[in-house]
Amino acid sequence: MATNAAQFTLVRAGKLVDGRGGPSIDRGAALIKGSKLVAVGRERDVVAPDGAKAEVLDYPGMTLMPGMIDCHTHNNGWGDGRPGDELAFYPDEVLTLQAARNTRRALFTGVTTLRENGPKNMTMFRLRDSVNAGVTQAPRMVLCGRAVAIIGGHMGYFGGEVTGPNEARAYTCQLIKEGADYIKITATGGSTKTSFRLLPSFNVDELLAITDEAHKFGKLTATHCLSTQGIVNSLDANVDMIIHCVFNETDGTNKFRPEVVERIVKAGAVVNPTLHVFRARIWSLLNKKAQLGAMTPDEQARLDQDRRYFDVRIKDCGRMIEMGARLITGSDSSWGDYQLGNTPYETECLTMSGYSAAQGVQSITGWAAQALGVDGVTGTLEAGKEADLVVIDGDPTKDIRDLWKVRDVFLAGGRVNRGSEESVAAQRQVPPPDSGW
Repeated sequence: MATNAAQFTLVRAGKLVDGRGGPSIDRGAALIKGSKLVAVGRERDVVAPDGAKAEVLDYPGMTLMPGMIDCHTHNNGWGDGRPGDELAFYPDEVLTLQAARNTRRALFTGVTTLRENGPKNMTMFRLRDSVNAGVTQAPRMVLCGRAVAIIGGHMGYFGGEVTGPNEARAYTCQLIKEGADYIKITATGGSTKTSFRLLPSFNVDELLAITDEAHKFGKLTATHCLSTQGIVNSLDANVDMIIHCVFNETDGTNKFRPEVVERIVKAGAVVNPTLHVFRARIWSLLNKKAQLGAMTPDEQARLDQDRRYFDVRIKDCGRMIEMGARLITGSDSSWGDYQLGNTPYETECLTMSGYSAAQGVQSITGWAAQALGVDGVTGTLEAGKEADLVVIDGDPTKDIRDLWKVRDVFLAGGRVNRGSEESVAAQRQVPPPDSGW
């Protein structure tokens, strides 16, 4: 950040990736004034105006790129395997403090924008109030308030249960009144104990009531879908994003449906597949085996099942990519065993599904911003946008794993104090030894 009499900050790097999908620029630079980008391009072309003072920050051999965007986070959680049903019993004050901790973890590892996908009650709204008041620091947050669920449905324990089109429409209005930026809907069951994982929850008329009301106020919508019928119902209701997008029949069998993917592509709906949250569960079991030297028969059976399921998900996502669907990075942390501060693992899984490393970078920058409707503000390095940047000690367009090598983070033009390198590195969940995963 500019100091003393400096009016500008000039950030220069060996390579610049602007997040728009074009080729990277050798010896690139970004000029910042206040919170905004003033100029972006080749180092020789990006200079402060005549007579203006600029603080110059040089990163030779490194990559300057947009701050990362995580389109799916659960900031109330711990990521240590405890279920959402258990989180619901914690007081809101505890969950708000945990959310503050989680969002900082994400920021320190290069995530400058995140979308919350269903907290308890008003916890994330209160966190945003705290950020706006200068009490704490967090990435830009795109919030939904509570997820909208049927009675006893997935995540209904966080405070968003409705029945019928009228209640669904009224509750959508309530969330928007409270400050929701978009509306999250659980279109099927999930891990919630009282829900039916593979069955649709809302009827199409209920979903239409929600999406119609949201779109009337210019708000995007996203549905949690763990079965094909949930996806179909969501498309019938003009949903903007399909989360998970699992092609499961009601009997639990996987059956990829090309005609459904064709509908997704035609509708322009974005897919947030959340792949690593399943791999994280595999890692948890493998780590336990490495520590204790053995597993129980039930644990081994669960591990084998999870591995098969993960392989199917990777294959299905690859087929969606081949058919032209747009998949974006949304981690689903800290659900299950997936902790905040580990977003690059999700992008890595997208490259396992068929994205190139360069497309993976798009999925966590420009494409992600478009999916969240914040592309007018952030997601790419362009003059007039907010100066949300990360400096990478490597080139993630060649090796997606370089997303872990964050040297510096800038949020709204200010360089973030991330603490020691050791404390930041400690947030990474390390894969089990010799896991092949």
